This record gives sequence, C-alpha cells and structure tokens, in this order.
Amino acid sequence: MGGHRRDQSDSHVPLKQSAEFQQCISSNSQDQIRYLTETSLNIVEPVPNGTINSLSSTDLPIYRNDSIFHRQRRIIEKRAYRGWCGTMMITAMRKQQHSAQILLTWQKEALKTFAAFVCLLISAFLNFFLLTVIHDIVPREPLPDLVFMLIPQQRWAWVVGDTFSTLNAVLGFTCVLLHKKRLIVFRRVLLLGGIMYGLRAVVLGLTFLPPSFQNRDEICLPQVNRTAMYATEITTRFVTYVVTLGLTSGQDKILCGDLMFSGHTIVLTIMYFTLLQYTPRRLVYLRYIAAPLTYIGIAALVISGGHYTMDVLVAYWLTSHIFYAYHQVFAMPRIERTKAPLSHLWWFWLCYWFESDVPDGLLRNEWEWPLPGPICMHHFVQRISDKLQ
Repeated sequence: MGGHRRDQSDSHVPLKQSAEFQQCISSNSQDQIRYLTETSLNIVEPVPNGTINSLSSTDLPIYRNDSIFHRQRRIIEKRAYRGWCGTMMITAMRKQQHSAQILLTWQKEALKTFAAFVCLLISAFLNFFLLTVIHDIVPREPLPDLVFMLIPQQRWAWVVGDTFSTLNAVLGFTCVLLHKKRLIVFRRVLLLGGIMYGLRAVVLGLTFLPPSFQNRDEICLPQVNRTAMYATEITTRFVTYVVTLGLTSGQDKILCGDLMFSGHTIVLTIMYFTLLQYTPRRLVYLRYIAAPLTYIGIAALVISGGHYTMDVLVAYWLTSHIFYAYHQVFAMPRIERTKAPLSHLWWFWLCYWFESDVPDGLLRNEWEWPLPGPICMHHFVQRISDKLQ
C-alpha cells in the first residue's frame, strides 16, 4: 500500500479551508463576497463514475488542488465585481434621475417667477401711464386734511420717504436672495406687488383727487392742453417715470395726481412684511430696524404733503390684509385650498397656478449663499443660518 503524502489528497476528501482563502474572504470586498457565497453559485463538477453533481457555494468544499481553488475564487470574485458594477450603475441612474427632476422643477419655478415679474411690470407701467394722463385732469385745490392742519408741510420729508422706501426694499430683497427657497419667495413678492399696483391702477383711473401740496404750483409741472404734440408729451413723461422707477424726490417739478392710494406705502409695507415672514426665527433685531424704516417712511410721506393721510392708511390696510390672506390660504394643504373661504377672493385663482407646486405648509426660513462660489461663503452663510434657527 503506497504512502500518502501530506501535499496530496483524494479527489473527494475535503480538507480545512486554507489560510490563503480565509485571508481572501477577509479582504476589502468581504461583504460582497460573503453575500455571493451565501447565494447559490451552482458549480458543476464531474465525478469519476460519469455522473454530474451540482454543488452550492455554501456546501462547496475547499480543495488543496490549485485549479479547483482558483476556479471557485474567480467565480466568487466575478460575481462580486458584477454585483458592485450593478450597484454603481443603479446609483448613477438614480442620481441622474434626481438631477433631471431638480432641473425640471427649477425650470417650472423660473417660468412662474418670470410670469409674476411680467404681471408686476404690466401693473407698474399702467400706473405710470395713468399718472401721465391724470396730471392734466385733476383739479388744483387741495382737500382738507387733519395732519396738514396740525403740522406744516415739510418738503425735505419727501426725500426721507423715498430713501426709507429704498432701504426697506434693499433689506427685503437681501432676505429674499439669501433664502433657500428664493424663487418661491421672490415670486410671491412680485405677485403681491402686481396685485396691489393693479388695484391701485383701477382706483387711479376712476377717481381723480387734487394734489395734496399746498404750494402745488412750485412742485407740480404745469398742465398742458391736448394738442397735436400731446402724444409726444405723454411718451416723454412715461419714459421719465419708467427710468426713475417713480422716485421723484430728485426732480424740481413732478407730475401730480396719483394719490389714492400710496405706491410708496405699498413698497414699504410689502418689504416689511416680507422681512417678518421670511427671516430666521432668531434674527429679531433686523425687524427692529425694518419697523422704524417702514412707519417713519409712511409718516414722512404725509408730512411732506405728498399724500393725504387716507392715502397711506388705505394702502397699509389693503396691503396687510392681502399679504397675510395670501400666505394663510396657500399655507393650507393643497387639497383644502379650493374649499377655504379665502378661495372666493378675486385674486385667488390668479395666484393658484403660481402656487401649484409649492410644498404644503409654511416655508422653512433657511439661508443659503445664492452663487456657485466661493466655497467659504457657502460655509459662512450655512453657519449663520444654523445659528439663527
């Protein structure tokens, strides 16, 4: 009987797993190989009697024979590689689909924001056009006003009203620009401005109030007759107001008659409420800056004689009601909006399409740097936003 060497074995005698294979299993791809070895690999091996045995990888013995050992190892590694490639491919496809969905959502939001901007432009241009015509129609004797009786008109206060309106707008749009949902917030500001200036255009075209200035001849431009050159005069006035955005404090003489209700008060109020609504919770001190700017600016409009007291009161009252009614109805769940009592307001269906893709509830007031770079600004704004929550 021949001797049996330690480095040889019969073809069907299983031995212990070699240290080399155990080291392979504990490599970086251990998890993937374990997963594949636990599943059936169905390795087919011939046996001496001519039959075929199908062996599962969990039952497959490890042989010292190099060819069988390396064959099993190659099969396991190939399956592991295929599984890794499949996982990477699925991950890449999901990332691509997610990026495409984000791009589609951004395009829809940008389109709606542009449409809201067009609405505001139409309303503003209509106001400018009506002013160029109303100036030659309104009477010249001012109406009595309680504030005018108590406080003499101060021309310098008109500059204060313009300046505070501009500062409030800068603060408001800075808040909008830093907001993480800036397109949604910006669109809402544009829509509210379009609604208010559209309503103002209707009022301006129906009732003509005389200028509130006591020294109107020194402040208001002279009225002109409707001559052949009247269209040219109207065009010149319109272009002037478009270029200056309605800010007239730097002009010697201005067009008069756009009184009911105050456009400056609309800007001051919308920007103030935007700061209240969309600043982070702990940024309280910014509200203490915006509130004096708003109310002192409104008071300056009356003290200067640029508006009657009722002009600014009506403008503040209408703007505050429409602003918070808008945010209340569109903070509701989408399926409940059309059934809410506020859905019967005339502007609801005008704004319904603009809010169709906005998530339910209030927006989370988080800040984000709006530009691609620099990276340090992204981290800086993110840290500030986290501290202000």
